[in-house]
Amino acid sequence: MRKKFTGFDNICIVGTGAIGSAFGGFLSDAGYEVTFIEKNEDIINEIKENGLSISGVKEIHLNNVTIAPPGSITQNQDLILLAVKAYSLEEAVKSILPIIGENTYVVCLQNGLGISEVIRKYVNKEQVIEGVVWFPATMVKPGYIKILTFYEQSILGGTSYRSQEYVKKLALLFTSVGIPTKAVDNISNEIWRKAIPVIAGNSINAITRTKLGIISEIPELKESLFAVAKESLKIARAEGIELDEEYLKKSMLSALEKGYEHKTSMLLDLINNRKTEIDFLNGKIIELGNKHNIQTPLNLLIYGVIKALEGGQFKNL
Repeated sequence: MRKKFTGFDNICIVGTGAIGSAFGGFLSDAGYEVTFIEKNEDIINEIKENGLSISGVKEIHLNNVTIAPPGSITQNQDLILLAVKAYSLEEAVKSILPIIGENTYVVCLQNGLGISEVIRKYVNKEQVIEGVVWFPATMVKPGYIKILTFYEQSILGGTSYRSQEYVKKLALLFTSVGIPTKAVDNISNEIWRKAIPVIAGNSINAITRTKLGIISEIPELKESLFAVAKESLKIARAEGIELDEEYLKKSMLSALEKGYEHKTSMLLDLINNRKTEIDFLNGKIIELGNKHNIQTPLNLLIYGVIKALEGGQFKNL
């Protein structure tokens, strides 16, 4: 397939999990030169040997994938997509500083709150773009990704005139390769609009260890979902974010229906004995609640349970 846009000659994807592989796979399939950065040597070897495959909304298989460890790329990049876990973000940003030039743009694709603040400690804010990904992707194994559906258009936004102009072009690029995307002026609202359902849904899914859609079938779980979202919405409003509660409920129910079979990243992290991103989700609600002197008992309970599960406290009972 022939490239439609210029100015994207050097694209780098940091992280080969579900989201990084999805964006990199769609871009590569459309003819763009993409380099993946991955610190896990076993994953590097797996993808070099077997390529990268995507199934579900589109069938893609790529051979001869360019993938390398951090520090092995020296040329400045046009576009860098950060797709590592939120808790690994600072380490990842530090590793790519040598390939960030004056005209490089860095896009953060993590779920959660306070993500861009981590990047802006090291990168000019005019070069930082925030993204909200609206599709559930699952890594079946390194190099094999399933995407069940596109809930809605993914969203990009910047905080300056320069970044906003670039965002418009970038949204068109992603849409052209098959990932529906739009640019918005107020990215903060969009980050919270995604974060609240994730804060409520991912944590309940992780604790119950079920398919995501099961939440809507058990009345007590559904009410718990809404209660955690409502508590989180209070914090959003204290931060100056205005979101409609009824809209959030409908959005969450729609996500449960469309992604019925989906297992959230938080659940998969616990199943695979990995650290979760709870600190950037429910943990941030607790932190901001303390800042505004608003109690967040539901998020506090969930945070404690997930931390116990992370630490394997229940394994030997």
